[in-house]
Amino acid sequence: MPPLDFANPDQEMVSDFFADFEEAYQAAERLLLKLERSPQDTALLADLFRRVHTIKGNLIYIGLADICPLLQSVEDVLEPLRQGKIAYDDLLSDVILLAMDNTHKLVDSRLHGQPAPMADDQIPPICAAISKLADCTAEQRPKLIHHCIAALNSEIETPLEAGHEFSDFGIDPNQDLNFFSQLLPAIDQRSPYWQGRTRRIAQLALNMNRAANNPIDPSQLLAAVYMHDFGMAFLPLSLLHKPGTYTEGEREQVRAHLHIAVDLLRTMGTWDDAAEMVAQHHETMNGTGYPDRLNESQICDGAKIIAIVDAFDACVNSRAHVNLPQRPLIRAILEINRYAGSQFSQYWVDVFNTVARPNNRT
Repeated sequence: MPPLDFANPDQEMVSDFFADFEEAYQAAERLLLKLERSPQDTALLADLFRRVHTIKGNLIYIGLADICPLLQSVEDVLEPLRQGKIAYDDLLSDVILLAMDNTHKLVDSRLHGQPAPMADDQIPPICAAISKLADCTAEQRPKLIHHCIAALNSEIETPLEAGHEFSDFGIDPNQDLNFFSQLLPAIDQRSPYWQGRTRRIAQLALNMNRAANNPIDPSQLLAAVYMHDFGMAFLPLSLLHKPGTYTEGEREQVRAHLHIAVDLLRTMGTWDDAAEMVAQHHETMNGTGYPDRLNESQICDGAKIIAIVDAFDACVNSRAHVNLPQRPLIRAILEINRYAGSQFSQYWVDVFNTVARPNNRT
């Protein structure tokens, strides 16, 4: 089979190639997530190397060899990982995932005749930096990893400005919503994990609701997002930031935070729907959540949305307190999809995918 002529593409060849490419790519993504949980598993590393090598070979075969340098640099890093010369960790995993994600975008753009997401002159220095991770010293590696992630990660989100939610989503400002909004800066300052968090998840929650044709009153949803973790601000910082596992007593103390916001919303008279969303946002589809172990049919849609956006933001910004790079959006998206149907609503995860990545591949 000759290389694909992109001026006169054979659509059957394109379809067959892209189906194979997608299968291999998604398998590689799953392996990366497994490796983060089992970094010493040499069989997983070997499998990942084979998948990356297969993707690279297929790109060369179909005439896309110029897209391969990022994958070659990934192979350069995977080889010493397989040999045990360097250790696998979540930061290195992010570099590999982002390199593969950018390769996928390059393939997408070429097959669909769209502008490339990276300029040609950007790719060689990024590839050189990734390849250098294979033989740099342990002292040099963290700084080099940070450089690679910054160069590859073009999708870092920025917090919303105050009030932006109202104008974009047709929500009429009122005194209660303004009051809730004015509480956010003080709440977000309570923990380094929370900086800008509430406004970020408010935007995503309202976008998901709008993508589904607003089945939930946007004002009620916004109020619920603003207040859903209000009670957490009143927990001891030693408990909020405790590493490791909570004791049963500590777990109950954390879970009790729901009642503070729920009671406040209900006493205000017009926010019963928001109160229900807050009360249920820690419930799960399989009935293992809290406080009432509800199943999917018993959980309101607003709570289902908040559960997803809360977990997504926590994954992306899990390193906020230690001055490390933001987690790639693609990794957080994969994590949400990993728990669709068990922890999260499959329907709302599908909506989330259309909003978080309009051309998602999950």
